[in-house]
Amino acid sequence: MPSTRVFVVDDHTLVRNAVVQIINLEDDMSVVGEGEGSSETLENIQRLHPDVAVVDLEMPQLRGADLIGLLKHLVDSTRILVCTMHASHGYVSEALRRGADGYVLKSSPSASLIEAIRRVAAGLGWIDPALQTNVLKLLQDRDSYRTAAELTAQEIEVLRFAAEGLTNQEIAGRTRQSVETVKLRLRRCFQKLGAADRANAVALAVRQRLI
Repeated sequence: MPSTRVFVVDDHTLVRNAVVQIINLEDDMSVVGEGEGSSETLENIQRLHPDVAVVDLEMPQLRGADLIGLLKHLVDSTRILVCTMHASHGYVSEALRRGADGYVLKSSPSASLIEAIRRVAAGLGWIDPALQTNVLKLLQDRDSYRTAAELTAQEIEVLRFAAEGLTNQEIAGRTRQSVETVKLRLRRCFQKLGAADRANAVALAVRQRLI
């Protein structure tokens, strides 16, 4: 019988189905539930108490980082493995700070996902090999690490679009949030980075390898 019980969380149905199929091919693990990252998903994880929850970071109803924080508080026996397309320092740092036990990229081979689940289930940590050099640089540069830990993934996303030259209105459209929310997140970026203005914030973020 499979020993590792896994719950898969991703709002994209095709991606979620693919992850479920990959996991169910293994003899030592099985998917006991899946969800799109809603409050119902959280309730089902609480009810099922899986060994590992494989969680995406960008979901419209409940952000992956917030879900991680809630799960660590409500179902602390469940280990959490992030499976995402985001490889930037901000996303990695926030996920680990909120309590993720591992981090794997969707662009990696399926074998990496399976190995990550096994290691996380065994009580070990896992960082995708493609990210290990970046994580080491963050740890070696403490000032950059502190800044990365303070900026949320959504703040870094807004700052990244600002670096591309998008207006607040255009950023709001891309990120599906209000212009006022975009302005608020940019102001928070300025404060946390110690930046005087938009251009200064972008320059500091690039220098510290946040975007």
